[in-house]
Amino acid sequence: MKKILALLLAMMMVLAMAGCGSESKPAEQPAESAAPEAAPEAAPAEEEVKICLISNQASGDLGPVDAMIAGAERAEKDFGVTVKIIESLDAAGYEEDIRAMAKDGYDLILTTFPPMQEVTIAVAKDYPDVMFGAIFQTSNKEGSYDNIWSTEYLGSECTYALGSLAATITESGKIGYVSGDEAAAVCDACNGFMRGVHDTNPDAEVLFVSVNSYEDPAKAKEIAKAMIAEGVDFIQTDCSASQLGVIEAAAEAGIYVSGDVSDNSALYPDGFVSYLGIDFGQNVYLAVKYFVEGSFPGGEQGVMNLSCGTYFVDTALIDNIAANNADKADKLNAGKAVLEEVSAKIVSGEIVVESDLTAPSWDRIKAE
Repeated sequence: MKKILALLLAMMMVLAMAGCGSESKPAEQPAESAAPEAAPEAAPAEEEVKICLISNQASGDLGPVDAMIAGAERAEKDFGVTVKIIESLDAAGYEEDIRAMAKDGYDLILTTFPPMQEVTIAVAKDYPDVMFGAIFQTSNKEGSYDNIWSTEYLGSECTYALGSLAATITESGKIGYVSGDEAAAVCDACNGFMRGVHDTNPDAEVLFVSVNSYEDPAKAKEIAKAMIAEGVDFIQTDCSASQLGVIEAAAEAGIYVSGDVSDNSALYPDGFVSYLGIDFGQNVYLAVKYFVEGSFPGGEQGVMNLSCGTYFVDTALIDNIAANNADKADKLNAGKAVLEEVSAKIVSGEIVVESDLTAPSWDRIKAE
């Protein structure tokens, strides 16, 4: 009981002391604890750019299609994208394959060669937000499509440079040009070659003959032999598989030959001096580059040529022949120097090779 009374007395004293003296300051309230910051919203993942290359020819050709695939692989490495490759080998299925990629949300669709031109245009009209690269097609030359960048291939700059080489290393002053047909682009390439010869050596002469086939080496060989009989000691080809006959005739006669598209120097190491190189992969690479950088040239007709890196000349073949034939080295080295100088002037714009789609004629070129 005493303990209880003592406890009550102590409590009363504490209360009395609380009411005496000066006014007490209110007790500081503990700062309100800050509400936990909301976690920042995750930035939306950047959508992957969807790009597709649809080829109407099979891969494994050691030519244009394989080059396009290689160009796509370079673009993947340089721009961090993925390029889907589709082979659409049945003409009846071209439009269905292109349309399926557009429907599936692909941002950039590349199609190949003239047979795919009309169906590319048809799908592009239905999918205006999808960009299309029409390789080796003339869509915007014949019309105007804001979401299509079409490209044509004009080798006249490259053949002009090769003409300067031929004009420098010929001994007889007679040069031959063998084509697969006389289509506009082929005529343009041959006219470019003739101008390159004339501007370098106006006293030379160029003989032009068409095989009218890209797959007739036997006929091409006979044409080459007839040219050689007339004194030709350098022949430029633009005839695909038919060039094999020209190379064979050149090897038998010991004259120079410059091929087209592929390096066939193994067939004639001491005389296959160069070739009209075409890198179709550069077109694919540029299309991806422009798209990724936001400068895709939709609505424009592009030109693939020496200046943009689509065409090229492999001068290493000249070096190889010069190294193995001391008696020809001086002439070959001079030819290489002229070729490189002319090529550089074309790229810089100092030399402008005008397009000329008319039938090749040395007399006409000489008279200009």
